[in-house]
Amino acid sequence: MSARVLIILFCLALAAVGLRMALAEDASASDRGDLWRVVHNICAPMDRIAGVPLPCLKLDRDKGVAVVRAPYDVTRIIVVPTQKIAGVESPVLLRGDAPNLWSTAWSNRGAVTAAAPRPLAWNDIGMAVNSSSRRTQDQLHIHVDCVDARLKRALQARPPRRGGWFDLDLDPWADRYRAKRLDDAGLDRNIFKMVADEIPGAKTHMGDQSVAVVGYESAAGARGFVVLTSGDGGHAEELLDHECSGNRR
Repeated sequence: MSARVLIILFCLALAAVGLRMALAEDASASDRGDLWRVVHNICAPMDRIAGVPLPCLKLDRDKGVAVVRAPYDVTRIIVVPTQKIAGVESPVLLRGDAPNLWSTAWSNRGAVTAAAPRPLAWNDIGMAVNSSSRRTQDQLHIHVDCVDARLKRALQARPPRRGGWFDLDLDPWADRYRAKRLDDAGLDRNIFKMVADEIPGAKTHMGDQSVAVVGYESAAGARGFVVLTSGDGGHAEELLDHECSGNRR
């Protein structure tokens, strides 16, 4: 066996351990730099050496992101900038030249639909970034997975209108959120900056913000998105269904 093959196998073994630790639900089981090390120290070199960014699914140098399959979930992927960005509180995300990470994450949703146990519609997929206190990793990452069926029903029961923000109380299964409907081109804008500029107090406390963007389809068939944000150190990942069951009650 060649030295190159041995190096690749060794890197893959390290990556498998690193990914399991990085994406552990229990923060105490995870070093908060594991995800960055997997992407920066393993996926990127593997892409250069072997032309395959294992254990990442994809490394897009033009968009500046890596796509990782969450090791404990069938459908969930995680979109990670290849630039060092700590999290939702980073000032980089509010700059005019900030990368459009939400749009890039949405464009990779095919990795979710391909692995799903059922056909997924536009409004079956969502994305989430957790607040600084509720994440296990200090590298920004967007969770992409199936939308919790209870959120879909809540949006169907109270169809959001285009315009301003509205309150969406998802008690008892989730937090209270501020929500806003966007049209199908809504991801062309900087979602982080929109939250910072339009939610009172958010700009000075972005680390407390937890943000989700979910696909939305009106009764008339118009496609778009709904942005949901909680400013109380929330966990917007709770709006996703990592089992992709489609029938949560």
